[in-house]
Amino acid sequence: MFQRFRIACGTIAGLVLLGATPVFANHVDSANVTITCDSFSISLAASELSPGTKYEIAYQFEPSPSVGTPIVGSIPLTATASQVFDATIWGSFAPLVGSYTFTGTASLVGHNTIPIQFSPTSLTCGSQPPPPKTSGKGIDTESFDGSSIGDGNFVWFNANFSVTGIPKTGGVITFTSSKIVDEATGLPFMNAVPNAQITFSPTAACTTTTFSTMTNTWLTTVPMRGDDEIFLTGVPVPSAGLQGGTKVSWNGTFDTGGIPGITINWKWGAAVYTNFATYLNALQVKPGHTSACGQDGSDQAGTPEGVNNQNQLWKQFVIGGATGSGSSNATGLWGNINTVIPTTAVIPGSGPK
Repeated sequence: MFQRFRIACGTIAGLVLLGATPVFANHVDSANVTITCDSFSISLAASELSPGTKYEIAYQFEPSPSVGTPIVGSIPLTATASQVFDATIWGSFAPLVGSYTFTGTASLVGHNTIPIQFSPTSLTCGSQPPPPKTSGKGIDTESFDGSSIGDGNFVWFNANFSVTGIPKTGGVITFTSSKIVDEATGLPFMNAVPNAQITFSPTAACTTTTFSTMTNTWLTTVPMRGDDEIFLTGVPVPSAGLQGGTKVSWNGTFDTGGIPGITINWKWGAAVYTNFATYLNALQVKPGHTSACGQDGSDQAGTPEGVNNQNQLWKQFVIGGATGSGSSNATGLWGNINTVIPTTAVIPGSGPK
């Protein structure tokens, strides 16, 4: 179906101003989608924002004739002193077959709405072969400390990575089919650990992340210089009273979209919180250790920098337990570094004839 995302390396759409800038403050200026028969990139820009104010840019679009639920998404943001914002997000879907045009809108929620501009304006698609897979399995097992975790608390499982081998033109890494398992029982802590989509963009000045509830995916954009810690994925798990010393295994599949020669070094931690958000975008997760947009502190990648509805920082509710020591350790202590070098998969029937 059209609404299923998968990662693709698309051409970055240019940010083109649509018509005259509105005379009122707080507005989305442009929304441009570059689209193919199975992928897209959407570039969004907003301006005249109030520094320190939280906003949300929402978008949706669909082909005509319709093939299913429209693609929808949103980007939460906090305005910086520059009063402007721009971002590009990539995604993909099951290949289209037939001829299509596209329509859609983007909104700065509560302020203004504009039409999305598409390139090309129409598209004719035939049957297409599956894209190449360059994948590798990552698995890492660590043990919680001896502290029991009380009923009603949350365990913030979070992972980060560093990478070498990204080409100068950029690239995309995905992390899917992820499971966090109690080694003693073989049971997962969470049935649907979020996927991850990390885009290394030549135009990105700093690192951002947002959570797509529609696709259960953390969408992160990173500048080409990378970082020593790039947020991979994270999920809060409510505790029903966990025993100390629990041995935990986290595994998943990395894919580089057909790009060979990439080395991924990843690790994870788990911190205990007495109060935590279940709406993941409310966490305002720090996406990079030193490269995060508007988050210049020394906090580790994966730190929840947001506040609750009483304007209290989430990270003030962290306590000792899992792999964490509490206090300022908002992510838990990292375990061993697990190295993954994705290799090209052989597609049946794709060899020499």
